[in-house]
Amino acid sequence: MRRGEFLLIMALLTIAASFAKANSGLAGGDTPATPEATARVESKDSVGESAPEMSFPKSIAGDKTLRSAYLHTLRILGSRNECSNFFGGSGASVEVFKHLLDKVQKDHMWAPIGIQMTGLTTLVFNSRTNTEYRVFDKVIINADGPFYHRQFSDVRFVRVGSFEPNTNGARVLMLLHELGHMMKGDDGAWLLPNDGKDGSLSQVNSQKVEAVCRQQLSALGKEDRSDAQYSLAGKAELDESDAGKQMSATKRKNQQPLSTIPILKEN
Repeated sequence: MRRGEFLLIMALLTIAASFAKANSGLAGGDTPATPEATARVESKDSVGESAPEMSFPKSIAGDKTLRSAYLHTLRILGSRNECSNFFGGSGASVEVFKHLLDKVQKDHMWAPIGIQMTGLTTLVFNSRTNTEYRVFDKVIINADGPFYHRQFSDVRFVRVGSFEPNTNGARVLMLLHELGHMMKGDDGAWLLPNDGKDGSLSQVNSQKVEAVCRQQLSALGKEDRSDAQYSLAGKAELDESDAGKQMSATKRKNQQPLSTIPILKEN
């Protein structure tokens, strides 16, 4: 495990522990625009009860890219800031986000799609956090889309909000976008309206989330630039190493005899 990821996990554990103490007395956008078939249940989930274990959903355990996006998003939602407040506060938003990730699967879809939520929905009300949200039956992250690629085949993907595809900022913005389709605001409406059949509305929804979460997402953009510089430095070292190996091979070749076939002399 990289040192940065270890420190991030430790920070999230500290956040989770503080939730546990505070709650000890408490228990691209591709969402379909079709009417929903729903069931209603009551949740007794508590952030303080589950978050300290810091267990990853099975769907992301072996996916380094998705795991990193999961941790970055938890760090944003787990802190008091304008972004987490937009999603109902840290306690409520972390609970719903974890339900979102529990449903995640990877599949191959039409290239421009980043994340798609489909199927029947379950309406959930958590009386402890006074939060109402919906959980979709299927949450698909496109393995061939902008979550993992800047370009696939001959299709170059457009920006996600103001972020280049296949970057930390883009991935977290996609996840927060889907979270907005799951949660209700103070007015009783979904934070983001369904936009599965309207690409223009999907862009507007992403811009709305980015406007609220700009500070936190911009910080991820700085990490992207740092990672890019690190990668370029590593590539330069590899190129230099390859050049050295090529020169050594050429030198050895020049030192070898032109032929190893014995020359027979006539007596």
